[in-house]
Amino acid sequence: MHYERKKDGVMPACKNCKRVIIVQGGFIRGKQRYKCKICGMHFVEGDARSTEKIASKKAMCVLLYTLSRASYNMLAKIFDTWPSLVYRWIVEAGANIPKQEISGDIKEMGFDEMWHFVGTKKQVLDYQSL
Repeated sequence: MHYERKKDGVMPACKNCKRVIIVQGGFIRGKQRYKCKICGMHFVEGDARSTEKIASKKAMCVLLYTLSRASYNMLAKIFDTWPSLVYRWIVEAGANIPKQEISGDIKEMGFDEMWHFVGTKKQVLDYQSL
């Protein structure tokens, strides 16, 4: 690996730390690979793995998860992908949701049946008590 200027004189910035202290690191998938000297991340300039098909899968996964509470495994089987990828899509979509503002004119709020979640159950169920 060595320092080298591109023909147009502009080196890409690191996708992780956004600095331009990088070196060329060979070729991968027919594209120039770079390594950041600061954080050590390898990246490819113009990484265009996202397509309309993937974007539509992502949107459908998020929609089905929010509306029907489908599991990650079920969504992965439906859309022929990995459950970990479905999880990342849903977390990414959740991070992009704007925070809701609570207006200042709310004075009191009530919680119905909070004991169901907080309290303990006194009845023990086992196969002999049936």
